Amino acid sequence: MIKSTLRSVLGLSLFLILFSCSPSVEELVESGRDLMAANQYAEAVKVLNQAIEKDPQNYTALNAKGVALLRLGQLDESLDVFAKAINIDTTQYQAFFNRGNAYRLLGRDNEAMMDYDYVIDLKPDVVDAYINRGAILFKYDEFDRALFDFEFALRLDPQNALLYLNKGKAELRIDNSDDAIYDLKKAIEMNPEYGEAYYWLGLAELALDNRTTGCQYLSQAESLSFEGASEAVAQNCMQ
Repeated sequence: MIKSTLRSVLGLSLFLILFSCSPSVEELVESGRDLMAANQYAEAVKVLNQAIEKDPQNYTALNAKGVALLRLGQLDESLDVFAKAINIDTTQYQAFFNRGNAYRLLGRDNEAMMDYDYVIDLKPDVVDAYINRGAILFKYDEFDRALFDFEFALRLDPQNALLYLNKGKAELRIDNSDDAIYDLKKAIEMNPEYGEAYYWLGLAELALDNRTTGCQYLSQAESLSFEGASEAVAQNCMQ
């Protein structure tokens, strides 16, 4: 009887020790994020699955797992996970934004736009939501609407070279070449190795019949290995 009681006590003690050593959901999520920061996305998914097993309603764990799947290129799987996170909490923007990115990579632009719209309505200071929505609008030649997104985002983040690039591209497409040149030079000022900005700056100068200057910028884009620069140089700058 005494031995049996002792075994029970020892078994309970061992269980309590093991239970107390088991990482919490928060610790597992943090470990998953650390693995993602180290580009170990498959390992991150495994750890985040442990967190979700402990707490299937944990928004943060689900959103993080969705991002890891997105980085692994498992886009459809990530959509399912983001949907679960959204069903748990529609007041947080992260899963909507990340699902929009997955939709965009899948070419499902209308659905991506709806998610970015929701993000902006929910939290109007998410700069990347304007960038991504503007990029989709630009893709479909809605340059005025794209320009609005890029201009608004620049008010939030005036040191963003990508925004100046995108705004410059939109300005050029609506024949505002002078404004385009200003924006593209700002992008290059912030990032002197920005091959795409040199490319579009070259096109903007050519639009103003500044052939020598335009070709100099296109040549710079070519030297930075920007795709399309060599073709533009051949078309516009060869004697």
